[in-house]
Amino acid sequence: RATARVEEVLARFFGAEDAILVHGAGTGSIRAMLNGLVEPGSRILLHKAHPYKTTLPAMQHMGLDIQYADFNDSAELENTVRAQSPSTVFIQHVPQQLGDSYSIEQTIERARSAGGDNLRVLVDDNYAVMRSHRIGVEMGADASALSLFKLLAPQAIGAVLTDADSAGRIRRDNASAGAQVQGPYAMAALRSLIYAPVALASHNQTVLRAVDEINAAIAAGDLPFLAGAYSAQPGIRCIVLLFNHPVAEEFLRSAWRNGSPSQSVGEEAQFEFLPLFTYLTSTFLKATPGLEKYAVRINPLRGGTQTVMRVLRAALADSDFHAAVRA
Repeated sequence: RATARVEEVLARFFGAEDAILVHGAGTGSIRAMLNGLVEPGSRILLHKAHPYKTTLPAMQHMGLDIQYADFNDSAELENTVRAQSPSTVFIQHVPQQLGDSYSIEQTIERARSAGGDNLRVLVDDNYAVMRSHRIGVEMGADASALSLFKLLAPQAIGAVLTDADSAGRIRRDNASAGAQVQGPYAMAALRSLIYAPVALASHNQTVLRAVDEINAAIAAGDLPFLAGAYSAQPGIRCIVLLFNHPVAEEFLRSAWRNGSPSQSVGEEAQFEFLPLFTYLTSTFLKATPGLEKYAVRINPLRGGTQTVMRVLRAALADSDFHAAVRA
């Protein structure tokens, strides 16, 4: 009963007919959305970029006929929908590669205008919910998948926002007690949403301040090897560091020795608090070969600008880092 009430609150908040909580955070919600709204073996259209690492296997396991179009080119999108007649268009809300600039709302509208009423439009809103003004289902998509784990929920819970019939199919697929999200977990996830927007806003401010401070230090000649710092969202809002030499791997190993964790439980999860110095996302690296030697990203998580700068300076001053670079 408590889970049903939380689902009702989520549906009302995002303006959807229904919502269903699922296990597996963002990946679990994407799989549930695909299973509930897409027929196995049918044709699905994706943006011409590398999908998230767990999204493509989920589609392949369903035997979907995967086609691609450049969503940055509205004419190509419309022509591909008309020519290929996919049953579904799948959109990832956050950028998948450098240069992505398409509007989610316009992409939904153009896909529908070309595909007609029978076309399903699904949106992966992971990393976008509570960061963007609206998510896919609020802009006319048939469903949105999102992670509550990335919104400070204590458990790896996700949600699918969609129409009542589709939500009902997902519920039937998760009818056993062990597959359902139990009331205490649902209530804890709902309570986390009170603070999540504040935490994300604070996180964004830290990114912007840190970028300004890093670039000022670079201009003053205080940070060797660095060419610049940028605020970007290659999946997660973060600081992207660019080096003027191919030292990214050695730098990361130095950062891990000097205060940064080498792995995360789940970025944006409530368990994360130390700034994470790590690789750019796999989707960006696959789209830009060679970038991994010159760029890394920093997710401040709960850390402030001073903590980010302290780890950064320590990593650049590390004697083992300098020895590795000279080798």
